Amino acid sequence: MKKIFLFLILLISIFVFSDIQINGNLETSWTYILESSPAQFYYNGLKLDLYVKPNDSNFSGELNLNKGDDDKYYITDGEFNFKFDTNEIKTLWKKKSVNTTDWINAFNNEKIGAVNGIIYSFDLPILHAENYLVKKDGGSSSILISHIRGIPLGNFYYSYIYSREFFTKYIYSDWRLFDFNLNLGNNQLFGEFGYSYDKGENYLDNNYLIFAGNKINFGKIQNSLYIKYLSSGYKKDYLPDSFSQNIRDEFNIDKLGITLEGDYHFKDNDFSNFSLDYLKSYFSLNNYNYIYLGMPFENNKYNIDKLEFSVNIPLNLPVIGNANISVYKYGLEDDWKDIKKYKSFSISSNINGNMFGYYYNLSYIFGNNAVNIENSTVYSGGFSEVLYGTLSKSFGNLNIYGKGMYIYGVIERYKTMYLEAKYTGFSNMELLLSLGDGNFGASKEFKKQLSLTVRTGF
Repeated sequence: MKKIFLFLILLISIFVFSDIQINGNLETSWTYILESSPAQFYYNGLKLDLYVKPNDSNFSGELNLNKGDDDKYYITDGEFNFKFDTNEIKTLWKKKSVNTTDWINAFNNEKIGAVNGIIYSFDLPILHAENYLVKKDGGSSSILISHIRGIPLGNFYYSYIYSREFFTKYIYSDWRLFDFNLNLGNNQLFGEFGYSYDKGENYLDNNYLIFAGNKINFGKIQNSLYIKYLSSGYKKDYLPDSFSQNIRDEFNIDKLGITLEGDYHFKDNDFSNFSLDYLKSYFSLNNYNYIYLGMPFENNKYNIDKLEFSVNIPLNLPVIGNANISVYKYGLEDDWKDIKKYKSFSISSNINGNMFGYYYNLSYIFGNNAVNIENSTVYSGGFSEVLYGTLSKSFGNLNIYGKGMYIYGVIERYKTMYLEAKYTGFSNMELLLSLGDGNFGASKEFKKQLSLTVRTGF
């Protein structure tokens, strides 16, 4: 709390002694839980987003003040920028801001998360450098990353990454990566090579990765080839989950697209002993994926019993809106009579549109596969039917929104709903009154709670 107090004093000082622009948003809310006995009333505290920009200054900053689970207030997501000609310094406070821009995004927010530290970037006649010196929030290690992008050599572009993670003064890990891009008009070659090692072990054996690509364009015909190789000794702590060992080819003729992707490995790191693990294929038209087929391999022989496929059919229904029907199935069945023993499958449909100013979205899902809605898994308990829908409408400054979900499982059954009314008629303030819990991923049962949220800008 002392740190927050001192920081606010600093902001007040800047405000008093300089011509400064301060903008922000302030939010506070109250919740009344009806299902408790007796009913309970909660004050959820304040949430502050603050943006600072002195006039005629190269300084700017932003921060957020939030209430934690321990009922104490913490400054989060703080970032302050200082610019000097072509130089820039950013100070980070619990901020997700570490992202290298190489081909494979070797260091990224997805894995590193929130950090405390600085970013220093500068331009020289021969290069642009972006340097990170950060400590993972809540972690014990510090990370140094220097991403240097050299001046282009004709149509040849390149960059180099030096990185070190310190666990103690004498224990650390290193990474080195180099990427390039050569544009030859209708032919583009690009790729990246990187390796990692521990302190004092500067070797190149089974600790590297390779990414290579080629794009060819002949008018309406394009072909893109991507190859990824990741040796078992490479420290992949901060690699995106999407970087896996595979070969991917994308072939497009005008509006038609066919993609083949194969996951593979080399047995015992012997490059002569190649083994295909999984083959994926996609068929698309007008950038819409209609068909997916996945085939696992065992000892380089396909296993049709574990075939995976999905079919998506889009429909445009006049007046009603846009619809989509999808079928997913994993594995083939020996006995098609006993539906309770089916391997994973789902049949789903979705329709959304606008009728008389009412925006709606309805989904129906039937099967025994995990059900994902609102970017989270809402049900994975087996055989079920799920009905989900949203409806919204604006009446001038009054916006009404509601959604509901009904899960009919073999064993478990849930139903929930959420309603909210937002009034935006004030000059710089809005009121939001809601019933229920809007996070369906965390709560499948209806929560009898009433909440009032006040948001204001300044």
